Amino acid sequence: MNFFRQFSFLIISLFFSYQTVSAKETIYLISSSSAYDEKYIPMITQAFEKNGFAVNTQYLDQQLSDFGYVNTDHERAINLINALTDDQVKYLWFVRGGSGALNLLPELQNHVNILRKSNAKILIGFSDVTAIHYFINHSLAWKSVHGASAASSKIIDAVPPVQTLENQVISQDEANQDAVSENENQKNAIEEIFKTIQNGLQYSGLLPLNTSAKNSHLSGNLTGGNMTLVQTLFSTSFEKSWNNQVILLEDVNVTYKQLDRILHQISYKKDFKPKAIVFGQFYPAKTNDGERLIYKEVIRSYAERTNIPVFYYPYFGHGKVNKPFILGEKATISCKNGSDYCQIQQDKIEQ
Repeated sequence: MNFFRQFSFLIISLFFSYQTVSAKETIYLISSSSAYDEKYIPMITQAFEKNGFAVNTQYLDQQLSDFGYVNTDHERAINLINALTDDQVKYLWFVRGGSGALNLLPELQNHVNILRKSNAKILIGFSDVTAIHYFINHSLAWKSVHGASAASSKIIDAVPPVQTLENQVISQDEANQDAVSENENQKNAIEEIFKTIQNGLQYSGLLPLNTSAKNSHLSGNLTGGNMTLVQTLFSTSFEKSWNNQVILLEDVNVTYKQLDRILHQISYKKDFKPKAIVFGQFYPAKTNDGERLIYKEVIRSYAERTNIPVFYYPYFGHGKVNKPFILGEKATISCKNGSDYCQIQQDKIEQ
């Protein structure tokens, strides 16, 4: 009898093990902006493999350009288009940002009809990748993830989750209850990003900075990302309407005076009526309380000049924590009476 039980348990374990292996997803790595250090690729690969993913590097083609990009504008664009039209690709994860992605938009636009016939991919990255997110969200209607780049320590140092027989199969109700909650430690950005993709997200802790934001309940498609890239899109043929959108803004290496100037420019922008703006981290990674507060004060000053609901949530961007968001997906922000904070919620990506 004991032998039969042991044998049955072994068969069940092998069955679930086979399901896990056969269902292994492949992460396709790509880099379309500044050059990356190639010694990180084995570490990135190892991190994803430890977390149960296969890795494909066929779209990593680095031939350093004169401007320090991974390749020429044309070659970078064609490589990206090839990845976006490859029906084997489901997840396309950018190794890093930097600069140069904006240069690819004309070539992407020239191939927009071909791209629209391709299966939707989920692109993951942030910073300079904002330009590519913006194009695929608005021109292709694909969803994407504003989250950690593959070469960041948040990915390379991701601690693999503990796998047990009991948690290999969960019900849909359990999955719905497992929406991502705020975790400032962010021990495993890989797991967090895939939970966001599969279950959606709900973050509390958004600080409303003006009267329009307090006690509000609003929703709109989420867009934006890096403020420099958002600003660079202004008044170009690639800029779409920001009206009725919820905009994320974050940046790095921007002084508080430069931030103040850009926010004044946004104040003067014609026909700019988003549903809300959520500001992430702008202060340097190594900073002090005084410096953090002056950046927050610049944002607060902008909030007081506008009727647009403005929120502060310094848990995404180039800092210690970079919480994932789903760009191109509806975001709902709600604020309860009597609470100092609001929350943002998004549904999962339908695949």
